[in-house]
Amino acid sequence: MGTRKKHGTCSYPVIQDEYDYFATTLNLYTKYNVTRILKNAGIDAQNGEKYLLGDVVSAIKNEFGATPLLVCKHSSVEELRICFYKDFKPRDCVSGLSSNAMDDITKSSSSCPLYISLPTYEPIAVGDMSAEILNSEKTDVYRFLVSA
Repeated sequence: MGTRKKHGTCSYPVIQDEYDYFATTLNLYTKYNVTRILKNAGIDAQNGEKYLLGDVVSAIKNEFGATPLLVCKHSSVEELRICFYKDFKPRDCVSGLSSNAMDDITKSSSSCPLYISLPTYEPIAVGDMSAEILNSEKTDVYRFLVSA
């Protein structure tokens, strides 16, 4: 599985295999729901509007207590990264953050302009389905994740 090899090897020995990696990812996705947090802050990815970069970063930082890393292309967010310690508590994605909030936003989003748009997407149905997935046999979960 290329995804785990590229993004998940630093989690070893906390996460032992592909199943644990994907199960943990699903749990973190539901626990740290960025879409919900942004929507509660009045930022809606579905409307195609541009938002102030600082508002997006601040909404996430205020909720998680950690600064995310945004990667933009053509004034649109391409990646929004939330970083975690090995105990899965959020941490700043950028080292050397200061007490100046504007400096932190610049460091965490150097490829982004002042106003950004969020990509529109169809949210995955994780709510009730994740519990069903995570409680099934490992092979069934693996087959589901590979075929999805």
